[in-house]
Amino acid sequence: MINKITLYLYFILLFSSAVSFSQHPVFEHLTEKDGLPDIEFYDVLEDEKGYIWLAADKGLFRYDGKEFKNYSHPKKRALSVFGLRLDSQGRVWCNNITGQFFYVENDELKLFIDIEEQANGQLAEFLFFKDYLIIINYWYILNVNLKTKESKLINNNNYIATVFKKKDTLFYLSESKMNYSTNGKTFKRIQSLKNTVKYSGINWRSFKFQNKQFHYSYDFNGDVVKSHKGMLVVEENNELIKVKLPEDLKKHFTIRIFIRNNELWFCTEIGVYICKYENKEIKHVKSYFKGKQITQVITDSNNNYWCSTLRDGIFIIPNIYLNKYKSKDVNQNISAMSKVGKDKVLFGSTNGYLTLLNVVTGEKKDIDVGSKEKVFSIIGLDKEKALISFASNSVILNVNTLKYRKLKSYGNAKDFSLYKDGKIIFAAFAYASINHVKDNEERVRIGGKRSYSAHYSKLSKKIYVGYVDGVKVYDEELNSTPVLYKNKPIFALDIEETADGTIWMSTFKDGLIGVKNGKAYVNYTKENGLISNLTSVIKASENSLWISTNRGIQVLDVKSGTFKNLTKRDGVNSYNISDIVVFDKSVFFSSNKGVFEVDKDKVFKEMDVQDFYFSDVLVNDEHLEIKDTYSLKHNENKIQFKFHANGFLTEESLQYKYRLIKDKKNDKWDVLYKGVDQITFNDLSAGKYRFELKTVDFNGDKESDIKKIDIEIQLPFYKEWWFIISGITSLFLVIWYRFNARLKMLKRKQEEVLERERMQKQLVSSKLESLQSQMNPHFTFNALNSIQNLVLKGDKYKAYDYLTKFSLLIRENLNMSKKSFVHFDEELQLLKKYLELEKLRFKEEFSYKIIGNENVGDIKIPTMIIQPYIENALKHGLLHKEGDDKKVLIEFKQEDVLICIITDNGIGIKAAKELKIQNKVTRESFSTKAIDDKLIFLKEYYKVDIGVSFEDLEEGTRVVVRLPYTIGL
Repeated sequence: MINKITLYLYFILLFSSAVSFSQHPVFEHLTEKDGLPDIEFYDVLEDEKGYIWLAADKGLFRYDGKEFKNYSHPKKRALSVFGLRLDSQGRVWCNNITGQFFYVENDELKLFIDIEEQANGQLAEFLFFKDYLIIINYWYILNVNLKTKESKLINNNNYIATVFKKKDTLFYLSESKMNYSTNGKTFKRIQSLKNTVKYSGINWRSFKFQNKQFHYSYDFNGDVVKSHKGMLVVEENNELIKVKLPEDLKKHFTIRIFIRNNELWFCTEIGVYICKYENKEIKHVKSYFKGKQITQVITDSNNNYWCSTLRDGIFIIPNIYLNKYKSKDVNQNISAMSKVGKDKVLFGSTNGYLTLLNVVTGEKKDIDVGSKEKVFSIIGLDKEKALISFASNSVILNVNTLKYRKLKSYGNAKDFSLYKDGKIIFAAFAYASINHVKDNEERVRIGGKRSYSAHYSKLSKKIYVGYVDGVKVYDEELNSTPVLYKNKPIFALDIEETADGTIWMSTFKDGLIGVKNGKAYVNYTKENGLISNLTSVIKASENSLWISTNRGIQVLDVKSGTFKNLTKRDGVNSYNISDIVVFDKSVFFSSNKGVFEVDKDKVFKEMDVQDFYFSDVLVNDEHLEIKDTYSLKHNENKIQFKFHANGFLTEESLQYKYRLIKDKKNDKWDVLYKGVDQITFNDLSAGKYRFELKTVDFNGDKESDIKKIDIEIQLPFYKEWWFIISGITSLFLVIWYRFNARLKMLKRKQEEVLERERMQKQLVSSKLESLQSQMNPHFTFNALNSIQNLVLKGDKYKAYDYLTKFSLLIRENLNMSKKSFVHFDEELQLLKKYLELEKLRFKEEFSYKIIGNENVGDIKIPTMIIQPYIENALKHGLLHKEGDDKKVLIEFKQEDVLICIITDNGIGIKAAKELKIQNKVTRESFSTKAIDDKLIFLKEYYKVDIGVSFEDLEEGTRVVVRLPYTIGL
């Protein structure tokens, strides 16, 4: 006997692709680049939960539509597994070549039985019958009780060809004898068959088809396959009758047989052979995946076809009725397409290639008209002619004779529409016109703007043209009227008409708009059935409208207003649709990825909305066991739910809706974006919550059952009853303590208020003293003397100017004396006026400069402090200096306090003191004392480093005054 792995690995590809324009269902190819853990698979199975299980060379894997998970066992002797089966409990089983049988339970691979001795290195088949595991090898049947693991060996020293079930009876065929068992433990012989076949070296498979029992066998010799001889027999009247097989199925090894409706799918080393059974003969209909070693085909709960292979990973056919036409690579990027007659379709590509297909016979013709330019548009003029627009010219082609005529016009057409009397409507890049095809020069321009689409309605005798600035409708006299929707223009990308007379317009953002009698009356958007508001090519067929969008293809039943969808989940691998052609039974789509054909009646799969499950629950980012109810501490309030729906591309057809209910309040469902399969709630407050989740399809027509998780977040300890009682007691003690402390604080505050009143009085007194210091007689007498001198000299204008400035200075001093703080700019202006007066008095001998003031922000400072120090600089420093170079520099700096630096080039502090002694001046300056007192007060009040300091320079004196400030408002 040959080892089965050797058998799988031995066969080589003997068959290659056939015709150059063949059909094949659109498929997805899963390989290692998609995360597939292996490329060599022996079996595939879907369980009751929608998981896909894969028996591979590298072990057992489970696929949930998103991730692959490996299952292994520490006692497993071989890496590869085979023979995937489901038992009555829904558990997945597999076995290996060393005689070990495993099953998956509680997400673990468990070893059920090890029959290494009996296996003898041969891979056994197995099945379940009632409470028994039935293990079949060529020379024995082993019966194992699933509950007790007790086993019984059935061996009559005859070769066992095949074992199969019919309802509640188990059969096995040995030589010419058919045996049966109703309990799985003991067998009885029915009767000998009328004929016999050679059993030695033959492997059998049995299946039921059309209420008949079939047995397929293949013959091999030795440890290396030398030749194959496939044979199929059917049981009839106690006789095995040979069924005629196609030559390829005789020559090539069939690994498994899959039954689909009335078709037999032979999984062979050269692809899938799809056949019909008629009159004792298997007739080949078509083939898929030619040249691939197909080991199994199954359909899942969503009618996806899974094909496992021996060297090429997994193929998935999402929709058996969605076919792609395979052709040369250069013809794949189809830019335009049109129906010609009743049974032909003409394709044009971006490379200028043309292909004609007869949809009835499947005959294909490549046509060369001498152009490599992009085909922009095609229109069938009649049963045998088509007009083809290239980038710079056009061609009229006879599809029967393949003769063509080139035209200089109709290049770069955006759209064509058949008009009356052999004319067409031509939508061009700069205008729209009505042209007679036979006479290129005969044309009527009806619009002078860029146009995208055109349509002539035979019912209403009106022309619709979509321009760059909106749609216009033309009556039979070619009078135009704009077509509006909600008083706004419609930007139509394509225009079609259904049998009920509705003119349909696709748009790039407003969905689908229906127009009757020149007025828009219906608008389909995402809110009422469309899967996207970005629509493009549309095509009418009676009262059905086929629509291409950027998220899929839809068909609208105009009468009922209902939609059916084709998306990536159905195998639509491009939404960049360039054209649509509708025949009686099929629809063609052209795109940048080729030409696709769908069966109008069968392509739309009826699927229930996919069920889902919670895959993970995290609290404060820690994984928890998934349960229906959770009781959490008050600080365990960050909760994340993860969920998943098994199946291939399920995220393409469903969305999740959820709501979090607290205290039975919240009836609103929120929708998660497509592809989002988790949600997090942060900082939940204490209380009882219910999280509810369900899935809905994109149309919103179907919903899954609601799944719920209840959560209770406990109150923090400080809200518990025992803590509240303790808290009240503690609070009483605290209140008593606080009451006493409050009395003390009130007493202290009273003292502070009294102190503040005292300081306020002192501040008022300081203001008056400051005013008096600025208005001291010395300055006043000097000013009046200066005015008197000017009057005596007859310089009345200067006297008037001096007097005016003096009066303004006095007035502003009086005004500022009412304020504790003034804006810095106000104080600065007062200083400048004072210095100007002093300059008039000193004449040309005196100059001053103020710097740094531009860097001081909008602040307020105490009033009447800086000016007396400037006056002292003039009075004691500059007045007694000889010469005419008397200068004062005033500099401001804003730090945590305002710093004013007054620098003069006078006689200095030491000389000034000597003059004071010589003049016998003993009293303290009133202004100096007032300002010093004020600064002491401000320092105590503001608790900042303020005051005044003096520095004797080599020439002159520097006085630094530090003042508090507030931000000015």
